[in-house]
Amino acid sequence: MHLSAETRLNAILDGTGAGTWEYNLDTGEIIFNERWASMLGYTLEELEPLSFETWERLSHPSDVESAHEALNAYLNREATKFECVVRMLHKDGDWRYIHTRGTLFNNDQTAESRWLMGTHLDVTEEKVSQHQLQQLAESLPGVIYTFTLNKDGSFHFPYMSRKAKDFYGVTAAETQTNPERMFETIHPEDVAKVHETIELSRKTLSEWVCEYRIIKDGQTQWLRGVSQPERNPDGSTTWHGVITDIDDQKRLEFQLEALTITDELTGLYNRRYLLRKLEELADQSARYNHPFSLLSLDIDFFKSVNDSWGHLTGDKVLRTVANLIETRTRKTDIVARTGGEEFIVLMPHTTLGDARQVAESLRIGMETESFLSEDDTPFNVTLSAGVVCWDQSINGVRDLLSACDQLLYQAKRAGRNQVVVSEIGAEKS
Repeated sequence: MHLSAETRLNAILDGTGAGTWEYNLDTGEIIFNERWASMLGYTLEELEPLSFETWERLSHPSDVESAHEALNAYLNREATKFECVVRMLHKDGDWRYIHTRGTLFNNDQTAESRWLMGTHLDVTEEKVSQHQLQQLAESLPGVIYTFTLNKDGSFHFPYMSRKAKDFYGVTAAETQTNPERMFETIHPEDVAKVHETIELSRKTLSEWVCEYRIIKDGQTQWLRGVSQPERNPDGSTTWHGVITDIDDQKRLEFQLEALTITDELTGLYNRRYLLRKLEELADQSARYNHPFSLLSLDIDFFKSVNDSWGHLTGDKVLRTVANLIETRTRKTDIVARTGGEEFIVLMPHTTLGDARQVAESLRIGMETESFLSEDDTPFNVTLSAGVVCWDQSINGVRDLLSACDQLLYQAKRAGRNQVVVSEIGAEKS
């Protein structure tokens, strides 16, 4: 059965639910089909006489102005198409969002031939859903986004909520035109981790979860991204997710971690942390044969300091010793207070000879340090030290610590204020 072009067109319009309009730009004549009127709850007879003013009367005043601007841009060839969304008043009193599209038909052979023809489509449900999504995105304490990674490695953000500006300092519009901006704010030390976790999520289609830092206005801020990937028919991968601010949480974590690994009085590391780093360094030394040394230090006759001058003065001595050790060792060295007046220094990539020099420097530095009691009575304290270097013959870190303690006790028994060095590892000096 042969169907005319008009029949096919009407069938298509019925299927899409679109209303049609035709407007003669020269004469002002306007033609609407019946569906155009029914979208707004009317019949064409109820709206007669039909004119351009009919459309203006039913349209929201602020949208009429934007529609005229879109039409003028199209007629002046500043835009390739005429398209806009206008709110129009339904018979029941509700505003409906009407998507307007039109194209110019110009028959140069006929006077008054400029006809603008197009469709009206009710997109209220889509607009309401879009508005609800936007409101949800604004209410959530994070950035809602959609990220697509193509097979060739290029990427873009099909959707980005407004809060991208608050978090990254990048507007949602900027992420559309220049998606690289979102990655440019990531802390240099975390860029590789972010890309690696994205690639792993792409390969396995597992949830992407990553905690990373960004730099905004010169300040470092911690963020956490969570999103679910899905593979697209063209081989690209799209993630839908949220990015939240975890800066306060991270700072609390670091503070709690600091409390568990540091000595409250001196600010040095505690014994727990020292043992952990010692195990790590022993494993590295066994694998790569890198030397490291251990210094065990003890304040001579510290009990008499507390007994003679009080615990406040004793605490001052402990803090001074801690400061002396920190200033005369490297940043890569691990300095810990492991007991009342006992300190240990873990020195990576350090031979026994170099460690002996450091220990002697600390002993001399303390010997020349002057203290004042609470009643301004001057006094001095000294240090004793044991020094040992890791050797493959040592059976674990516990034995290493025990050997270092034995050397310290030798220094004490030999009269204090001296450094005793192990024979083990001497050949590496």
